[in-house]
Amino acid sequence: MVKTSLSKRLLRNGAALLAIITVGSSISIPSVTPEPLTANAAMKAVPAKDSKSWKSFSHKVHFVKKDYKVYQDNWHAVSSSNKLFHKGYKANGKYKLSNGRTYYRLYNSKKTYLGYVNAKAVATNTASKVMKVPYVSQYKPVFAPWGCASAAMSMLLRYRGVKVNLRYAQNHLPMVPTKGGQKGNVYTGVGFGHVITAAALTKYSHHWTKRTANISKASANDIKMYVQGGYPVLFYGYSSYQKNNDKNRNHCKVIVGYKNGKFKVNDPLYYSSTAKAGTGGKNMKYDHGAISWESISHFKKEYGKHAMTIY
Repeated sequence: MVKTSLSKRLLRNGAALLAIITVGSSISIPSVTPEPLTANAAMKAVPAKDSKSWKSFSHKVHFVKKDYKVYQDNWHAVSSSNKLFHKGYKANGKYKLSNGRTYYRLYNSKKTYLGYVNAKAVATNTASKVMKVPYVSQYKPVFAPWGCASAAMSMLLRYRGVKVNLRYAQNHLPMVPTKGGQKGNVYTGVGFGHVITAAALTKYSHHWTKRTANISKASANDIKMYVQGGYPVLFYGYSSYQKNNDKNRNHCKVIVGYKNGKFKVNDPLYYSSTAKAGTGGKNMKYDHGAISWESISHFKKEYGKHAMTIY
C-alpha cells in the first residue's frame, strides 16, 4: 500500500513538471557548467565578436609585453606577443569593446594582415611610462660604497614585491674567482677592480626569483621598449666619482621611466632618494642626484651594452 501511494505521487509530480516545461515556463535546464577561469585568464578572455566597435587609429606600434595572444577571425589565436616581442607593426584601426578593453588591428610593413591584439601588449614610439620602483641606497642603511650592483638589483626585485635583505645581498655577492664575480670588497673597496658582470648578477638574482633576465647587447631603443612595457632596466654606466678619461662602466643604475625622449634614472650612489645633483662625487657629467631625468642621447654615450631587467 505504501509503495503504491509513493508511485502515484512520483507520477503526478513528473507529469506536473512536464506540463510546466511544455507550456514554455521560464525554468531553463542548464548545460554543462564550464570550468571557472583563473584570474589571469579572465582578465584576458575575449568578449563576443559582435560587442566590438571600430575606430580609426593609424600608428606604428611595437610589442612591449609578453603573454598576450594575437587573434584573427572568430577570435582564433594565431600567435603571441612572446614571439613578436619588440617587433614593430602598423595599426590601422582599433576595436573598443563593451568591457572597456581595446584591440588594435595590425599589419606588417608589406601590408600583410597580422591580426588584432590587446592594446596593453603594444606601445607607440612616444608612449610614456613611469614605474614606482623603490629607491635603494648603497650607503644607507647598509654602508657599501662599492655595492652598487646589489643595491640596484634590489630595486628590480622589490619592484616585483620580492623581499630582499640588503645586508644579505651585499654579504653574498659573488666575488672573483667566481666567473663574472666582483673584484674588491663592497664595504671597504680593498682590491677593487670591477663590479660583478650583468650575466653573473642575473644568475645571482635567481636566488630570489627566476623572473630576472640578462638583456646585455640590447639597443637604446630596446631599452626604451622594455621600460614602456613596464620592465625597469638595470644598466652599467659611469659613477659621479669617475674620471672623464676612465671609460670602464663600473656602476649600476636603474631606469624606471620614459617620457619625451628621456629616461628616469635611480642612481644608488646617494644617501637618500631626495639627494640633489652635486651631492655625489662632483663629476657633474654624472652627478645628477639620486633620481633624475636623462636624455636618451646622453644615455647612449654612457651605456656599455650591459643590462638586466625583471618581468
